[in-house]
Amino acid sequence: MLKNILIVITLGFGISFGADTLKTATKAPAAKAAGKKKVKVDLVEGKKVFETYCVACHGATGAGDGAAAAALNPKPRNFTDTTYMKTRTSDQLRKVISEGGPASGFSVLMAAWKGTLKEPQIDAVLGYVLTFSKKK
Repeated sequence: MLKNILIVITLGFGISFGADTLKTATKAPAAKAAGKKKVKVDLVEGKKVFETYCVACHGATGAGDGAAAAALNPKPRNFTDTTYMKTRTSDQLRKVISEGGPASGFSVLMAAWKGTLKEPQIDAVLGYVLTFSKKK
């Protein structure tokens, strides 16, 4: 069960998970020097946003198997694919959420959410999406 916790992600470097705790990535000081911003993320809010806007395509477990996925080509991203998710930075993932698939060379079927979601909601859903690939 997801508890009401806040984590900090450093955009561009993602987050790392300890055994019982969530912590910032080890590159956080470098990010600060490079002008990256630290963002507190509410995973409960992220889950709520995901369930409202993302679950139809990406599925409840983030596996890309939502109810609408059967009719989509290409299929929605499988966030549980740890190998793939490790190849993407938080900045890249945030851009896809904010600006939609075409802005990053992906499917036109991935909508841009920056007109619907506020910045903290985008950060929260990104933090929640990252948890799918950290469970393995």
